[in-house]
Amino acid sequence: MAWDGTYWVKLRRQLTDEEKTRQLRVDRSASTRVKTDYSAFAMNDAWLELTNNAYVQRGILTYGFLMLLPVSIMFVCGAIWAMRNPPPNTHGAELTFAMAFMVCFMLFGCCMVLVCLWGLHQENFTWTRIPIRFNHRTRMVHAFRGAGAKGVISVPWDKAFFFIEKRPKDPISRGTPYGLRCHVLDDQGRVSQSFTVGRRVYTIDDETTENGRSIVHELNDQFEFIRRYMEGGPSAVPAPDLVPIEVSLSNSCKLAFRNDKALLAEGNVVATALVWVLKPFLMLIALLHYIGMRTSREPVWPADIDASPVSMARA
Repeated sequence: MAWDGTYWVKLRRQLTDEEKTRQLRVDRSASTRVKTDYSAFAMNDAWLELTNNAYVQRGILTYGFLMLLPVSIMFVCGAIWAMRNPPPNTHGAELTFAMAFMVCFMLFGCCMVLVCLWGLHQENFTWTRIPIRFNHRTRMVHAFRGAGAKGVISVPWDKAFFFIEKRPKDPISRGTPYGLRCHVLDDQGRVSQSFTVGRRVYTIDDETTENGRSIVHELNDQFEFIRRYMEGGPSAVPAPDLVPIEVSLSNSCKLAFRNDKALLAEGNVVATALVWVLKPFLMLIALLHYIGMRTSREPVWPADIDASPVSMARA
């Protein structure tokens, strides 16, 4: 198992039947429409740079682990206090058993503290973004970070395995998330590395319904934008609405509240109610997104990937 910034991904295995069924082929049109769905950082005459799925949801891990950290510290402090103040009239085997239990309780609390610190580090004091670069000149795909690699993942466009990934329901919004994922396969067809691409979509409706299916199909539109760019360059696709890379609270709010429009467009009463109920929570997530960005540093591509002279669409 390896962490890719969004989920734990099982590596060194064969593709599942579901992954094969949901595959989006690089040599076949996936949609009649093309759009990036606000997931492009930059585009020029050599490469297209997109977000990964984790960029928009940044702040959620921080929120969860900030809530858990004080509880974990209380476990540790409580266990230490209990060991320093054993119950009166307790001796022998009974006291030994009680102390052993408190030691286990303290170790459990310490492990929880370490997990919380690990989770907070995933979004703070790290990289401001995890870009995915598609170079149509070299026909290569480069992921700055992903599962199975400490540095850059590189895979030829024609050998990349893209598919629509379905994840478990979000416990907060009750929507089902879908995302575009790329597996890197070895010579035996096993998954050796993996990373996400673009912007995830959410739907409360099942994908077998017309409304749910249309929302999930937006991932086909995102993939088709990438595919056409890789085949024909920037002239083959419309100019995308670029995601601002400048660190500001305003930009973090734009990302946090953009999903609201999609949920409201479903016309679902439950979805509409959730949008308004969750607004304070999303405001907090936007603030945590901004703090995470402010404490992190800009990613720097290796010289061999960033060497080609280009005409930039964005300065």
